Amino acid sequence: MKVIGLVPVRNEAWVLPHSLASLSGFCDVVIVSDQNSDDRSREICRSFAKVVLLESSECVISTRVRWQLLDAARDYDGCNLLWCTDADELIAPRAARDFIAARRDDLEPGTVVECMFLHLWQSASRYREYHWGYGPHFKPLALVDDRRMDYDRTRRNSIHEPRVPLDGAVATLRADGLHVLHLQWLLAERTQMRQAWYRCREWLDGRPSAVINENYSVTLPDASVRTADVPAAWTEGLTFPDLAIDREQSWNERDILAWFDERTPEFFEPLEIWHIPVLRERFEHRAGRRPRPDRSYRASWPARARHFGRRVAAAARRRLGFTDESSRL
Repeated sequence: MKVIGLVPVRNEAWVLPHSLASLSGFCDVVIVSDQNSDDRSREICRSFAKVVLLESSECVISTRVRWQLLDAARDYDGCNLLWCTDADELIAPRAARDFIAARRDDLEPGTVVECMFLHLWQSASRYREYHWGYGPHFKPLALVDDRRMDYDRTRRNSIHEPRVPLDGAVATLRADGLHVLHLQWLLAERTQMRQAWYRCREWLDGRPSAVINENYSVTLPDASVRTADVPAAWTEGLTFPDLAIDREQSWNERDILAWFDERTPEFFEPLEIWHIPVLRERFEHRAGRRPRPDRSYRASWPARARHFGRRVAAAARRRLGFTDESSRL
């Protein structure tokens, strides 16, 4: 059984040296599908001996890129362990090797592997401890390929699909000792632009604005995020990128501004993207007024006050050591 890393890439030079080093530490092969990057992504990929680079002259959404990567992985014989990751995710190589060696007998074809997925916050030494959408959680990230399971390829325009095929899985193996560190939220400005790109893309695909805004509301800036220290074992053998790139224009920003030129900023007015200065300024210059996004998904003030009160009460119970069960006694 080979271990094959599968990575979709578009303009990820800022982090690729670090993620490809991590993957090379426990994978036999790392297949990268590059989506017409115009930075140093392809050059970096070619510098790693284990990397097989698939080059595309067009940009395809990540869902369809994963289909291509799965097909490429099946050019290798056998029921291999496919590690489906993004370029901005790191995992301690020795921990991955130890898990694979210890659980090899459990890695039967058709087995999905879940890992603890965490979001680093502001620095490589802190992670987001709790949040409705971004707290630590187990996520299916790997699959022992039975060469029959597949993605739902009818969902061609869906942006957020599972990393691995899930239908037909024979078992789910939870890798308790593996912690995958997501670096996206270390780049605060780029992350907000990326989430704006997702909103715009779904709006162009015809989804209702209130649905889009509600789904992405969890990504809006939040000064009250709780964080915790990252244990040293989670970062053993890893290196981290220079975060100065956060101040540079991203491909997401270029795409959005091109859509503004094509459709006008007013076309995107219902979306909650105007907290980003460059986008708000472009709208105000064009429309001569402030944008009015669709916030109809938000609850009324009384309902929000009740919800806030329940959260305060729950936090007080936690500080006093009461559990939900004990509070009912």
